Amino acid sequence: MNKKTKLLLGIVAFAALIVLAVFAYNGLRNTTDAPDLIHEEEADDRIRAVDFIMLDQDDNEVQLSDFFGKPIVLNFWTTWCPSCVIESPYFELIYQEMGDEVHIIKVNLLDGQRETRSRVDTFMADNSYTFPLYFDTTGEAAGAYGVRTIPFSVFIDADGYVVGMAQGALDEAGLRRGIDLARDGA
Repeated sequence: MNKKTKLLLGIVAFAALIVLAVFAYNGLRNTTDAPDLIHEEEADDRIRAVDFIMLDQDDNEVQLSDFFGKPIVLNFWTTWCPSCVIESPYFELIYQEMGDEVHIIKVNLLDGQRETRSRVDTFMADNSYTFPLYFDTTGEAAGAYGVRTIPFSVFIDADGYVVGMAQGALDEAGLRRGIDLARDGA
C-alpha cells in the first residue's frame, strides 16, 4: 500500500469514528425534554403492554401484569449508566410523593458482570433510595420492549395499555408528564 492509500484509509476511518461518536453521544446524553410519547389518538389501536417476568428484591418472580390496576412507570436502567444515575433522584421523589397512586417499576438490567446485585445494593444504600427494585437477569424484559439504550421508560395506564415512552434521562417535569398521561389513559 502506498502512502496516499494509507492516508486516505486513515481519513475515512477517522471520519467513521467521528460519526459513531456523534451517534453514541446523542444516544447517551442527558435529555430533559418531554418524553417521546405515543398518543392513543395517533395510533389505530391501543397498544397493550407486553407482559414479562422479572425478579423482585427477594428473588421472587413477578409479572408486569401483576401491577395493572394503577398507572405504571416502567424504567429500564443500570448503575453504570450516567443518565440513569442522573434521573434516579426524580424517581425517588415521585415514589415518595405518589407511591400509593402509581407503580414505579425500576427494572435493573442485571447481567452478573458489569451490573451485579452487590453494585446495585451499594448504589441504593449510598443514595438512600427506597423505590422498589426489580431485576431482569435474562434480558427477557428488555427484549420485550426492544430496549437498545438506557435509560428507557414506558408509561402504562391502569388498564395495561402503553400511553408513552421516553428514551434517555427524564427530569422531574418529564416524569410527571408521563405519569399524567398514564393516569388519563392518554
